[in-house]
Amino acid sequence: MNKILITGGAGFIGSHTVDLLIKKGYDVTILDNLEYQVHEGKIPECLNKEAIFIKGDLKDKELIKKIIKDVDAIIHLASAVGVGQSMY
Repeated sequence: MNKILITGGAGFIGSHTVDLLIKKGYDVTILDNLEYQVHEGKIPECLNKEAIFIKGDLKDKELIKKIIKDVDAIIHLASAVGVGQSMY
């Protein structure tokens, strides 16, 4: 089991999980929609450059079918967040 897909891998927990897995020798693919409210639509600079990054949404069934063909395991960390709303 060498190829891991992390959904939500650009987030805080996901990015740290990516770093740990790469350090342990796994090939990591990140799937993240880069929600504007969280990431302003940009890949975070701190994201591990050794990971493959795919900008996409879990609701895109064809994309998901294509991606999961080549992975051994999935770590699902993606979620719909309301960071802005939690500030009030």
